[in-house]
Amino acid sequence: MVVEAAPLGSAVATFLALAPVDHVLAPNIMYWGMRVWLQDFARSWGLDVEFIPNMEPDTVSRALRPGRTKLVWLETPSNPMWEVTDIRAVSALARKAGARVAVDSTCATPVLTQPLTLGADLSIHSATKYLNGHGDVVAGVITTGAVDDFWQRIDFVRRAGAVLGPFEAWLLLRGMRTLYPRVQ
Repeated sequence: MVVEAAPLGSAVATFLALAPVDHVLAPNIMYWGMRVWLQDFARSWGLDVEFIPNMEPDTVSRALRPGRTKLVWLETPSNPMWEVTDIRAVSALARKAGARVAVDSTCATPVLTQPLTLGADLSIHSATKYLNGHGDVVAGVITTGAVDDFWQRIDFVRRAGAVLGPFEAWLLLRGMRTLYPRVQ
């Protein structure tokens, strides 16, 4: 797990770990800050970002480019429309096409939805909200179930970003203790 001081930074690190020519699928309706970053920066950097109307398995299946799509970005429930995506079904489709799945699960939290157990490769959360719970920390979290080459690239990229300070880490841990009683 990587924790950093910039919630959007965890998501951005995921995209910066891709190659400039890689194809990415993302929902049309998503957190506005992330959508603007994908639309304005990621595309100008060379990522082939394709926004699709929804993340229903049939829609994703039609948009996937086997061997070319490298990442499917989900946000479930989506912000602001609260659309729910079947993480397990989309993850299975993506895996067959050779793509990874990253899930922004900020709204559902890692407590209520556990994307990694549903087949996603990466799970991203704004720790500022539910994990902290006190409104006194700005942080983002990205987790994986496999420490592979892609994860190593994400970890390398995010080291150039804002790193959470010790006091802020303590504040975040304080909030997490109310969610996870076994957290020390």
